[in-house]
Amino acid sequence: MKTARALLPPLMLMSATACGLDPVPALPEDEPEALAQSTRNDLQWKRALVLQRDLMRALELSEDELCNELGTFDCVKQVHLVSLGGHDAIESAIYTSLPAPLATTPVAVDRVVLAGCTHRVDSDAAGDAKVFGDLDLKSDAPAADDPAVESTITTLYRRLLARDPIEAEVEKLATLVVDEEGTPIAAADFAKLACYAIGTSTEFLFI
Repeated sequence: MKTARALLPPLMLMSATACGLDPVPALPEDEPEALAQSTRNDLQWKRALVLQRDLMRALELSEDELCNELGTFDCVKQVHLVSLGGHDAIESAIYTSLPAPLATTPVAVDRVVLAGCTHRVDSDAAGDAKVFGDLDLKSDAPAADDPAVESTITTLYRRLLARDPIEAEVEKLATLVVDEEGTPIAAADFAKLACYAIGTSTEFLFI
């Protein structure tokens, strides 16, 4: 597939010729390309059940534990089903999934991911930790350069994105251990924020 730069000179030539003008000179060959070629030009957003399944697997949560409204209604299969790309012929008379996300889709995604991260952190703090075992979830978050911070971020990347984070990603997420005034936050809050940040990333939400 040709890049935007490769198409630019022919388009300029055709436009100038049609208008009776002198052709615009092509860009010098040593100029850097304006746009890089995409290696994944057919991204698909994770719809309701795929998002639910991936979060359940990554955070080791059951369907009931992931997200419930008022402790009764399943966030994914009932409350936010249509917003998350599902369809409901019986309750909503929507027989096919919508082709693109709705204005309410980001809010629904935030709700499900944050609920799942919160439940996992709270469960790990109350008993045997399954995801956040490197942190003392009942104390303040450690310093940004503490090995527990990097290991926690690495664990989340492996579980949610199936890869290790690069150094810049670790450094960025490590800044979440303090608030805007530089005061350490609770370790449990850091765990929830890091989990939420990765779980709402484009890399996690699209395949």
